[in-house]
Amino acid sequence: MIVPILPLLVTIAVLAVLVGLVISSLANIQQLGTAVSGFAAIFVLYLFTIFALYAVLLLGALAFYYLIDRRNRHFKRQQLLFSAISTYLLAIKSSTSHEQIARLMEFSEDLAFEEGDRPAGLWAITSLFATPIVVLMVAYNLTQDLRKHEELQLAFQQTLPLAFEEAGLPRPTIPSNRSHNRDPMLCVVLTAITAGIFWVYWFYTLLSDYNEHFNDQAVFEDRILASIKPVVTCASCAGSIPQNVKFCPLCGAAQSSGNEMPTSA
Repeated sequence: MIVPILPLLVTIAVLAVLVGLVISSLANIQQLGTAVSGFAAIFVLYLFTIFALYAVLLLGALAFYYLIDRRNRHFKRQQLLFSAISTYLLAIKSSTSHEQIARLMEFSEDLAFEEGDRPAGLWAITSLFATPIVVLMVAYNLTQDLRKHEELQLAFQQTLPLAFEEAGLPRPTIPSNRSHNRDPMLCVVLTAITAGIFWVYWFYTLLSDYNEHFNDQAVFEDRILASIKPVVTCASCAGSIPQNVKFCPLCGAAQSSGNEMPTSA
């Protein structure tokens, strides 16, 4: 989170040192040797500023690389999950009708078609040479991608209980997910109006929104797996959890090897 405020911190530090050096040089202007050393220090400070600038740009590029890479890995994971659920329900369906399962498969295809990978490495490298433009473009796409992703996920989750019924399974309890319906164009405008100050908040929301989405997705996956797989009872919280897990997804307690026999199917 310190990445977007690093330029401001570096600028303040450099200006403070520069003012101190100038004042020191002017106070000793009559002493030639002291003045020369003072201007030499200013030159060294200039070189340090250039180095610090590129270091800040590099850290920003790395931050964006990991943000985009996390987005790519999560979207691919969810595509595989939705496809696997749809295929599994179709294989075990007990009725001749599979309209809802077919809808799930359509949602899975939509995810695979609309949510291709973003070029994490290319965007990270490009941000080193065209920072303001590329940074805003990356943030715009990440914000827009999450909003569309959650819309497709909501449609899938709303259809899932009906598809479970078609497959002859009890309806799963779908947890409610937090919605992150932010307008990326509004964020761009506010960043421009505030001369980049709003960017600090926007960067924070990118981190927090995606983290909240990942946490909600983890709960959703645990619920679905518990609905499909045989379950056992956690010795710590007495909750129903998938068999053979090492840790309880509800309370986090370690599970012994004795939980291999399911209490229900």
